[in-house]
Amino acid sequence: MPKRELPTCLFCGRVINPPEEKHTDFGNIIFGTCPCGALYVCEPTGHNQGEALTDALFLASPEGIENIDLGVNYEIRERDYDLKTHQYIYMKTYPFQGRLFFIKKLTVDSKTKSYEKININKKDFISLLENMDFETIEKASLHNQNIFSWLISLSYDKEKEISWKAIDAMGKIAKAYVSVKNIEPLRNTIRKLLWSMTDESGGIGWRSAELIGEIIMADPELFQDIIPILWSQREEESFLESVLRAMIKLSNKVELSNYIKFEDAELENLLKHERDDIKALTAILIDKTKRNIDVSEEIKNIIIPVYKKGRIMRLKAEKAEKFL
Repeated sequence: MPKRELPTCLFCGRVINPPEEKHTDFGNIIFGTCPCGALYVCEPTGHNQGEALTDALFLASPEGIENIDLGVNYEIRERDYDLKTHQYIYMKTYPFQGRLFFIKKLTVDSKTKSYEKININKKDFISLLENMDFETIEKASLHNQNIFSWLISLSYDKEKEISWKAIDAMGKIAKAYVSVKNIEPLRNTIRKLLWSMTDESGGIGWRSAELIGEIIMADPELFQDIIPILWSQREEESFLESVLRAMIKLSNKVELSNYIKFEDAELENLLKHERDDIKALTAILIDKTKRNIDVSEEIKNIIIPVYKKGRIMRLKAEKAEKFL
């Protein structure tokens, strides 16, 4: 089972510390701050949300809440939250239903950075994806979050080019969401993808790890807590290939050893896996992470599929590495 995901800032996506009760000019308030400039106030019982919201407004503008014009110079986002366990709540039957209010002053950049609204249906989307019109897909995705589900459904069959294009598109869409500082839809998509890799879902998320990897690649600092969770999914055989591919790609952008403790014995065992593609991908991961493990020439010569700019190519592992 994956580790519990830590709560994140609803503005920037960073993992947040638990709010603490502090004495202020406005009384005792349970709150915390994020490096992005947002502050968050907790109402632990769910019964005094109006008071907590007022506290958030006063903390954001100590000179007077009359200076706050929501949607114009400040924005509020909120989420069900349990203070005792420090986690967001997604089940309405959960016994401890508090609330966490985030408030942040809007900057000129955050108010003006936007994209034109483009309305498309799934048929239009598939056509855009086949033609690799990622610019239009990015713009449309910011106004239609159904696109996340469409991408997931198109990613299953790795024998089809559109599956690889869907994974590529997820990364581009994630960058678009990061650019407008709308992180929560990306977090929600990661949760859905992780769920698709559980027994409860039927374990249908065969390429979910690669999709999650693309989201992390958009801004690894925002999603660093997901990296070890993603690696833990290798324990299920049906996801192993996708996890290895995700880790190989992430290694191009982050130092994986800062988040994951690789065991040489495990990697050596994977080099003896019954599937050739697992052997080859493990060899590439070993090289990318600079592990001192010998890899045979036979494994280096295993042919695996790689994707580049709309094409699936089949290359020997030692040559495929530059495309992963």
